[in-house]
Amino acid sequence: MERAALDLQLFEQLLTSGGDERIAVDPSTGRNRYGTPPGKACDEVWFASSTATAISPRGYEAALEAYRSVIHSDDACSIPAWFDRIRARLLRLFGTSGSEVILSSSGTELEIIALFLARSILGGPLTNLIVGPGETGRGVLLGASGRHFLGSAPFVERVARGYLIEGFDIPESTTETVEIRDGCGLALSADTVDHEVVEKVETNIANNRCVLIHLLDCSKTNRSGLRRSTASALMARYGSRVLVVVDSCQLRCSPEQIRADLRAGFMVMITGSKFAAGPPFSGAILLPPKIREQLRCLDMPPGLLAYTAADDWPFALRREIRREFAVTDNFGAGLRWEAALAELEKLFALPVQFRESVIRVFANAIERHVLGNPRLELIDHGAADGFHSARTIFSIVTLAQDGASLAPDAVYRALRAPLRDSSLPKAFERVFHVGQPVSIGNRDALRICLSAPQIVDVAERMAKEQMFEAAVAPLLADLTSLFSKWQHVTDDLCRRS
Repeated sequence: MERAALDLQLFEQLLTSGGDERIAVDPSTGRNRYGTPPGKACDEVWFASSTATAISPRGYEAALEAYRSVIHSDDACSIPAWFDRIRARLLRLFGTSGSEVILSSSGTELEIIALFLARSILGGPLTNLIVGPGETGRGVLLGASGRHFLGSAPFVERVARGYLIEGFDIPESTTETVEIRDGCGLALSADTVDHEVVEKVETNIANNRCVLIHLLDCSKTNRSGLRRSTASALMARYGSRVLVVVDSCQLRCSPEQIRADLRAGFMVMITGSKFAAGPPFSGAILLPPKIREQLRCLDMPPGLLAYTAADDWPFALRREIRREFAVTDNFGAGLRWEAALAELEKLFALPVQFRESVIRVFANAIERHVLGNPRLELIDHGAADGFHSARTIFSIVTLAQDGASLAPDAVYRALRAPLRDSSLPKAFERVFHVGQPVSIGNRDALRICLSAPQIVDVAERMAKEQMFEAAVAPLLADLTSLFSKWQHVTDDLCRRS
């Protein structure tokens, strides 16, 4: 019994390894900065997949099985072969013929890898054009400029945040941005965003610079930025001087869309820790055949070795890299991908119509709760232009009695705190996780998000001969309990102020 407990303890330690300070477990709380524990938290309610989610029971068992299979193997090739299998599974879900996958410890590291790949292919002065930087990860702009985005890296305990990563200084790349909202937080039209992107690309080309264009598939508030048709037109117009990388790190698009992006010649960044609801963090960048074929004799910047391991790279690319890796494998990231893939493979085996039905029911329930409560306001309600088609992220502002925005941090903390009072409903004792507060113009919102495990849960209840209405009822009941507690918390905060 003691040996089994120690085995689980080692497994959970490895599950949180190979990352930076964001996923370090605080000994005083047993959780990381996003509130997720190393193991399962089945008694808590997770609507926080725009930020981070605790590992699901399915994901936990899948990662544990992989850990036991690999760690106890006597075959020295078992770990490289395991990473090859992870890449193969990702390609089966999302890839096209001839495409390839590079793994990473998070989505932000992918920015550094994408910059390295673009510099290797395009050469010369490079501008990295970021669409919607305020709607993506906090470290994206630093990573996209080849700079350390935190004070630590997966394989180096301390780095200098904001400073150039060694090897990215000559020639130094520049970053430019295109916003997808105005100063008040209102969504800009797709035409406006596309026009600004085109102008910036034209200006950079005229100044003899190459451009890596970011196409934002889905932001942390469910926004998209730069139409795919415009991105394709820019690639066709400027040929070898422009590349496109799709930021699908929220992974709220379909496999068919990712395959279409690869066929269009776009690189695609995904993660297993947002919609997929694997534990934080894991990332991957999918490369179309044309990109893969241009990656020859790669001079990897020495500073990049703090962020990437040898087994992150497929053998065909690894043999092109003219530098020894400092670390062979990122075992923790591999385990986190196992957890995410356990959910993704089940999700995408379900009929599209079924997945869309759950998303629609979830969205309708949120709109009813928010529109029926004068103390809550749904950002972007009714908007269509420039928004991700399948809405699974809902940004909600909490209002005080005078109609002003209530500070979301206090609401966020209160929703995660069990309220044990015999005079209150039993549901208030439950812990509810929602997406971290995000600034939208001059207001701050919390986010409620649907994730892959919740859709799979509905399907598994239906497999037990439940009708759709009964199978989706527990998910809707959790929403009702969340909004009831939210109302109580809001009233309590207003009384105290």
